[in-house]
Amino acid sequence: MKHLLVLAGTGEARNLLKQLAQQQTFRITASLAGATTAPLPLGVTTRSGGFGGVSGLADWVRAHDVDIMLDMTHPYAAQMSAHAATVAEDLALPTLAFHRPPWRPQAGDRWQDFESWQHMSAALPAAARLFLAAGSRALRPFCARPDLTLLIRGLAIDGSIKRKNISILESLPNKLVEDEMQLLRDYDISHLVCKNSGGEFSRAKLDAARQLGLPVWMLARPALPAAANYYQVFSDVDAITRALLR
Repeated sequence: MKHLLVLAGTGEARNLLKQLAQQQTFRITASLAGATTAPLPLGVTTRSGGFGGVSGLADWVRAHDVDIMLDMTHPYAAQMSAHAATVAEDLALPTLAFHRPPWRPQAGDRWQDFESWQHMSAALPAAARLFLAAGSRALRPFCARPDLTLLIRGLAIDGSIKRKNISILESLPNKLVEDEMQLLRDYDISHLVCKNSGGEFSRAKLDAARQLGLPVWMLARPALPAAANYYQVFSDVDAITRALLR
């Protein structure tokens, strides 16, 4: 069997790995960044942690006789995608990349993009009440402003940030718009802060903000590698599955 290295960490990667494991077409190794302390099992051989940059990834690929690489990392994991694209071209390694399309504003949305969390935090009005659904790395700039009231949702949130003006929900996003709307009302939220992650997994919060007329402040999408000779880019999971199995 050909050895397939899957740079995973997204729901799309998990679903595709389940499908590939059932078909037994490849010998598969999935790689996770290691940001989650107890990730759900992927059903295939899994490694965790970084590779050590471009050279480390290239060394791992060569040492483990990887035939094909699949980049299904998060849209904001730009460095990992850049490393994958470089290794693909340097080693002439066929690589398929799924770049999830971003969310697009609809009528009634009040969206604004910012280049960094720091810029966003500095622009917030005094005494704003934030629903922060953006991951642990986004927390520090907002926690540095004592006038803000924060509702933070996520898993494995850093416990050292717990203060009087911060509420933490250790949970996944609600699937129903009505539940997200109730959450925003219960905490009297003035701004929703998030990444433009795309997909359906956490979209309900955006629909809830639209219904309530709340501003949504997003971290701008990082630039991702363009398609090249050995780094093929897809925006549809079915298309990447067909290309992989043809």
